[in-house]
Amino acid sequence: MEINEFTIRTAPVHEDIQCIRNIVESTGFFRADETDIAVELIEERLARGKSSGYEFLFACHEGKPVAYSCYGLIPCTIKSYDLYWIAVHNNFRRTGIGSYLLDLSEKEIASAGGYGVYAETSSREQYLSTRKFYEKNNYQMKACFEDFYDDGDDKVVYVKYIKD
Repeated sequence: MEINEFTIRTAPVHEDIQCIRNIVESTGFFRADETDIAVELIEERLARGKSSGYEFLFACHEGKPVAYSCYGLIPCTIKSYDLYWIAVHNNFRRTGIGSYLLDLSEKEIASAGGYGVYAETSSREQYLSTRKFYEKNNYQMKACFEDFYDDGDDKVVYVKYIKD
């Protein structure tokens, strides 16, 4: 599958609520409460618009979202952004769409004046591919908080400094 087979959309629509749930659930990585948080962010964006602080990019295949990113300016910072979510439907993993979406998200952040992009993930073995994804895309591990999510499940924080 080629990147040009995907279209990118920034404007969230109501149907994205179920699409995000489907994408996140398809990965097999997230608990039900984590999936609910992903859905809450799109609901918040739909309810409050840009004032929610959540920005979205959707990668669509044949008109349907199959991957997305959600990011936003970290409150009380001037140019630091959280990458809250980046997820690719399991049927579209290893197509390059995740890296492409990450690159587009970074470009959007840079054009908004952002400089640091922060992403957090788990230290569990299941998330090794996620950590390698960030490292492959030039993110550096900056912090590890032991037993953050649960016993033996550390929070790993990555950062990438970007320029417009």
